[in-house]
Amino acid sequence: MTLRISPLGGDGFAAEATGADFTGFIADDLAEGLRRAFRDNPVLVLRSDGLTAAQLLALAQVFGEPQTQLLADYRVPGTPAISIIASDQADTRGDGAKIVFGSHWHTDDSYLAVPAKATMLYAHVIPSEGGDTLFADTTAAHDALDSVTRAELTAVRAVHTYLSRRNVSAVPTRSASEQAETPPVEHPLVRTDPDTGRRSLYLNPNRMDGIVGLDDAASDIVLDRLIGHATLDRFVDRHVWRRHDVVLWDNSKTMHRATADYGDARREMHRILLRGTVPV
Repeated sequence: MTLRISPLGGDGFAAEATGADFTGFIADDLAEGLRRAFRDNPVLVLRSDGLTAAQLLALAQVFGEPQTQLLADYRVPGTPAISIIASDQADTRGDGAKIVFGSHWHTDDSYLAVPAKATMLYAHVIPSEGGDTLFADTTAAHDALDSVTRAELTAVRAVHTYLSRRNVSAVPTRSASEQAETPPVEHPLVRTDPDTGRRSLYLNPNRMDGIVGLDDAASDIVLDRLIGHATLDRFVDRHVWRRHDVVLWDNSKTMHRATADYGDARREMHRILLRGTVPV
């Protein structure tokens, strides 16, 4: 079998990998081809015929080091590096209300001092229609800003926290130990790729509490403007899931959200986060 990388759109943002078997040993040449494709495309779709938890972890290790998922209640039993994101989950430690993960724009893990480098999501169960995932290209969004705004944002930092005053969707209640692991943190509003020098907006509408040095009102004006800009249609791609798809994305260059438009149908995804570095 031969790995084929095909662009999804003409902007170099997303690509599809086909023609490879991810169920067995992943040879060095296949691994390097996959890593090269991901370096060139911040969203990489890997088509599969079905993967076990062990096979999914082995595939993730091609791209980095899987990390333990924060919320213990949502982990795959016996596999703390994989969490389950399902349409029938509830806030088990809180009021028991239904939790719809990822239904608003966000980027994973930004409330940690060292956010995940990348996210891998595996389609275990998908509805017959709906449940697509939208991805926003925050590098293109940064580049499209006027030069004065880009210069003004260079040194700006924002506070990210698990439970933000700006939360737009419910998040699960944490245990005491999980709360201790996740104090508020500061990150730059613009991240720089250490390999290419290209810059990307680093935004998380569901976790950003405000901009350092600004009051809430002034901070909201800036954040709302940037979020609205970064999620314009011209920066957004849609992934229509097939069962057993694996999608990998770079959290420093993207935002994403799931569309919760499938009624009572079941949707279950398995998620792996790859260990990152301190944002710069």
